[in-house]
Amino acid sequence: MRSLRLLPLLAAFLSPLLAAAATAVHQATGFKLTEPGATSISVWTRVTRDPEAAGNDRPLPRVTVIDRTSGAEQTLKDNAAYPNGKPQIVFPTGSDWGSIRGAALGAPGQTRVRYRTTGTGGWQTTAWRDVDVQRDCTAVFQLAGLTPQTRYEVMVDARPAGSATNTEPTSTQPGTFTTAPAPRAAAPAKFAVMSCQQYEDIDRPDGLAIYPAMLRGQPDFFVNTGDAVYYDHGPVHALNDTLARYHWARMYALPTLRDFHRQVGSFFMKDDHDTLTDDSHPGDRTGDLTFDDGLRIFREQTAPAEPPYRAVRWGRHLEVWLLEGRDTRSSTAADRTGVPTILGSEQIAWLERTLAASDATFRVLITPTPIVGPDRSAKNDNLSNSGYRQEGERIRALLARHRNLIVITGDRHWQYVSRDPSTGVEEWSVGAASDSHAGGWNEDKPRAQHRFLRIKHGGYLSGEVSSAGTGATLTLRLHDTAGTVVFADTKNAP
Repeated sequence: MRSLRLLPLLAAFLSPLLAAAATAVHQATGFKLTEPGATSISVWTRVTRDPEAAGNDRPLPRVTVIDRTSGAEQTLKDNAAYPNGKPQIVFPTGSDWGSIRGAALGAPGQTRVRYRTTGTGGWQTTAWRDVDVQRDCTAVFQLAGLTPQTRYEVMVDARPAGSATNTEPTSTQPGTFTTAPAPRAAAPAKFAVMSCQQYEDIDRPDGLAIYPAMLRGQPDFFVNTGDAVYYDHGPVHALNDTLARYHWARMYALPTLRDFHRQVGSFFMKDDHDTLTDDSHPGDRTGDLTFDDGLRIFREQTAPAEPPYRAVRWGRHLEVWLLEGRDTRSSTAADRTGVPTILGSEQIAWLERTLAASDATFRVLITPTPIVGPDRSAKNDNLSNSGYRQEGERIRALLARHRNLIVITGDRHWQYVSRDPSTGVEEWSVGAASDSHAGGWNEDKPRAQHRFLRIKHGGYLSGEVSSAGTGATLTLRLHDTAGTVVFADTKNAP
């Protein structure tokens, strides 16, 4: 009889726990630490319905595109755009946006950030904030007043929407980041740069091998030069904003990417495939997704600084310029009547001014697309191509005026180190993110301007700045996807 009397009490005790469990929210796509500086960093957070992405055993929807004029179904092809297309999406029986392969559906909820200097006591804690359901259930926190050249621990908590003040998180994820040294500090620096990751070309079940390889190098910061997702590839083209967000969620729910981004401050740059389609320009569209939609969703998913071209100082010896090549590019229509531009007059003026003002020992210019090349003759998308010859010559001449300047580029799916025969400007191409995504160069033999050429294999670049007596050194290394160095060079500066 006594046990029967306890049942109502037990039910009263368990019902709040069961209700909380029923409404628990998660962080399947982890969080991103973006735009690290000497005293600040941004923390991108996202609340998801499920604790992990839907598995590879789940089906894909059937995505087709119908010509709005003729009503005919158009065949989806990689690198293609469908400006007059109307997307149609059919889910397999029992599937929805949250249960298709790789999906990590957003959910209403609240997030907060806790942070402290590594190894110290109490946490500094932000207020809880509702994620923005109109922005894919994300929220961005700006942490300021940080100490330069310091490692921090960080915790990101999530809980259901409408939670009471004292409600505990239903999801907590840990991380760490390093702030930049003060501009005059003769401090070492380590960084990693990669490009071009396609979901269909991941090289291990949990993502991409280069992420743990880069993490083993313990970079202070990381740069993704663009093509973080490929909207216009595979069986599920991003023909509207929901499909575009699906591309981001399935990529950044992969464990190797999620694990990396909670431990390294990152800078994200955009290129064509993660804006809209191959070689896309302002004013373009595919299906119901416009170029402007692509710019908006990229900012939503990566929390970059504004304007998108920016310079980053990392101590006395290193300054990094991150160029923008999509927002500032002239439209296809404008190219027919004027001189085509990729960087635009405002960005070029900024670049000239800031390069001249910098007193950093080494200037590293990171660009989404090549400036030096060489590139394939059939391409017309970057400053090494003939279609942008006038601006390319101007930029290479500008860069050549500065000592100890190196260009690092993404976009090309092969690794190279080349030197412009006219100006001597040197460019390092980081290559694709996986071996299966590598290729594109049609010649197995290097040209005269190549110092190094490696095709058919993916990889990434690492850089390391060290003080050396009264001067400093910058060592650049190209790695394969496992982290093995395939080419390296050290620059010395008195």
